[in-house]
Amino acid sequence: MPITLEKKGDSHKIDLSKNRVFQQLIVKVNLNWNQKPNQNGGFFAKLIGNDAPDLDLGCMYETVNGDKGVIQPLGGNFGSKHTAPYIFLDKDDRTGAAQEGENMTIYRPETIKRVMFFALIYQGAKDFQSVDGRMIFQISNGEKIYIKLNNPDYERPFCAAAMISNLGSQVKIIKEERYFQGHKFADDYYKFGFEWVPGSK
Repeated sequence: MPITLEKKGDSHKIDLSKNRVFQQLIVKVNLNWNQKPNQNGGFFAKLIGNDAPDLDLGCMYETVNGDKGVIQPLGGNFGSKHTAPYIFLDKDDRTGAAQEGENMTIYRPETIKRVMFFALIYQGAKDFQSVDGRMIFQISNGEKIYIKLNNPDYERPFCAAAMISNLGSQVKIIKEERYFQGHKFADDYYKFGFEWVPGSK
């Protein structure tokens, strides 16, 4: 049975120390959503096929040595499996039609200080009220943590869904589910300190 983090602020701790002797513990994050028509698109939008929501999985991270960065499809930064920050995004699912959604993996969780995972509606919906967004964290020790994005704010397309924080021998997953107008507003709240410019894909 997966562990469900129901409310904002609910958390779950993962013990890193028990796994190091046997294998490197990894954390896989999955974002999925329902492929539903854009109710405001009208008949012509449906004809040209622009009515399917396009959600992006991304993260803002800070490592224990102070490096910071953003991994997301927007701008084409998919991270790396074998070099710092050891965080990798597998693909950009434009429609939600892929059964497995989008997946990001932390291969060296002991090297991160904090990672804020976010979901961004790139196009096809004005907010999260109709997309049924959900994140699942699958840990290589068999644990599974489920987060549903079920309390959306009106016309805010950016959701800071969860935070992973390093506690030394543990990492803690916290349900955030805070909604913003965009990346910069979320960054202002979490104080990563990035400089933002417009982008497209």
